[in-house]
Amino acid sequence: MPTDAEVTSDATQKAPVAFGRALSIGLKVGVFVLILALAGLATMFVLNQQVPSAPPLVDQRIAKAEDAVRAAPNNVPARLELGALYQQVGRLDDALAQYAEVLKVDPNNTDARMGHGYVLLTKGDLLGASADYTAVVNANWNGEFAGADTRLEAAYYYLGLIAVKQAQPDVALANLQRALLINPTDSDALYQVGLALELQGKHADAIAAWEKALTFVPVGWCEPYVQMVDSYTALGEPEEATYARAMNLYCHGAHDDAKSRLTDLTHGAAAIHAMLGLGLIAQMEHDNATATEWYRKVLAKDPKNAAALTNLATLGVSPSPTAATKG
Repeated sequence: MPTDAEVTSDATQKAPVAFGRALSIGLKVGVFVLILALAGLATMFVLNQQVPSAPPLVDQRIAKAEDAVRAAPNNVPARLELGALYQQVGRLDDALAQYAEVLKVDPNNTDARMGHGYVLLTKGDLLGASADYTAVVNANWNGEFAGADTRLEAAYYYLGLIAVKQAQPDVALANLQRALLINPTDSDALYQVGLALELQGKHADAIAAWEKALTFVPVGWCEPYVQMVDSYTALGEPEEATYARAMNLYCHGAHDDAKSRLTDLTHGAAAIHAMLGLGLIAQMEHDNATATEWYRKVLAKDPKNAAALTNLATLGVSPSPTAATKG
């Protein structure tokens, strides 16, 4: 069984990613990269059906894209596809070269800028990535459909993320709020908002941001709980910190230990959070009766608790045990 220290220190390496959040991340990378990533799901199936001697499908696609670029060096879609394929297989310098060639022909190509910026960010070049994302913002912030532009939202998000990495929380929050105006349900942006608020020492506000992020991705995402431990500790709330540790343990597979710790908290200062956690765990384990029981216990203490009410509605049962269920 992992210790708290082992779970916390390895969170960013081991944390599983829920599909909804994976899709959100994919959308931020860029249109072509997203298409290729989704195509990769089909690729895995196809490869399993091929004879062992067949070359991997991604290699075939790279060879085909390389042929297209050689035949028509100014073919922007072909270079974008080749750059995205190189990026997919980790050939980052080759991907950068393809995006750079596109930008020579079309300096305002948003897909190339987004891909170029993401590769630079992956390589640790924060200033270079920031320049690319700033260029995307400058070219698109006042566009006709700016309020629904997913690439503009992604550019704001990455500028916020970079500012967090640079310990510039004011800059980060300004960009992340712009991202959230376009997509209020962006859990990744909310997570970065929490990090920026934590940098400002606003731990209660940071926790609220992480809790909101978790409403959109309630399972399979460990990092918010790791951060909550630090902020609850800074606020002098040890029982709430224990709750966050327990949820992090569950996230990493220590299920029995997590449930035991949460159960111990159900009569103390962190009772509501602990009961919500136990309800969510039961719901994830398809034990809807137990989940319902925990959520109703939350409502007995806090009749307007939004999380409990929402989760009961998802289960299709009423908040009151005496009322008729919906089926």
